[in-house]
Amino acid sequence: MNTNDKPAKAAANDKGKEPPDHDIHIEVATPNGVYRGSFPKTTKVKDVIVVIVEDGDLEDGDAFQLFYGEIVLEPVERPLVSFGLPANVLLTLVATGSGV
Repeated sequence: MNTNDKPAKAAANDKGKEPPDHDIHIEVATPNGVYRGSFPKTTKVKDVIVVIVEDGDLEDGDAFQLFYGEIVLEPVERPLVSFGLPANVLLTLVATGSGV
C-alpha cells in the first residue's frame, strides 16, 4: 500500500458531508407564548435571556431564569454549549421576581 493513498481516501470519505452546525435551535416557553430562534453555541445564557425578553415583550425589570427540563441554566455567564444541550432543544423561561 502506498502511503500517499491514505490522505486521498480520507478526503474521499469527507465528500458530501455537511459542515457541523454551530448553532443551537431553541423553542422557549415564555409567559407570553413560545419563542423560536437560533443562537451560536457559544452564546452566554444571559444574552439569550435578553433577546427572548426583548422579542417576547416581557418586563425588562423582572428577573428571569432559563430551564432545560428541571435544570436551571446557571450561572448565566456560561455559554449554551457548556450545558450539553442538543442541537434542537425546548427550554422554559421563568420569571423569578421583580427587579424593583
